[in-house]
Parts: sequence; C-alpha cells; structure tokens
Amino acid sequence: METFRKYFVIILLSVIIAIVWGGIAVFSSKSLTTINPNAERYTKTLSPKFNEEILDLVSEKIENGFAIQPDSFFEMTEGEEDSTN
Repeated sequence: METFRKYFVIILLSVIIAIVWGGIAVFSSKSLTTINPNAERYTKTLSPKFNEEILDLVSEKIENGFAIQPDSFFEMTEGEEDSTN
C-alpha cells in the first residue's frame, strides 16, 4: 500500500496526460484534416495515347526561341566525364 501511495501522483498524472494527448490527437485529426474537393481529378489515370504533335510543337519552339540550344550543354559535359575516370 505504501508503494501505491508513493507512486499514486505519478500514475495519476500519467493517465491524465495520456487521456489529454489522445483527445487532442482525435480532435485534431477530425477537425484539421481537409481534403481538396478536386483531389479526384488528380488521381485519374493518364491517357495511354501520346500526342506527338504537341511534342513536335514544343521542340520547334525550343529551337526557335532559345539563343543557345539545350543540346550544346550535353556536348560541353562529354569531355568532363572522360577526365574524371
């Protein structure tokens, strides 16, 4: 009985803290969780068809719009890869 009295305050505080912690966890998970109503739109599968016309249009805009073509950057790094080996 003496051991129970000695640890009664610690046990009581631990139980109170556990109840408060659990209550806050349940309350916050129910009230703070919001799901975007448009989320279903983002989870639809992609179309299996690939539109090559759009890809060609983007490639053409890159060639006409950039002063330095992206391919030139790949040419610059080819020599560096050989020197690191």
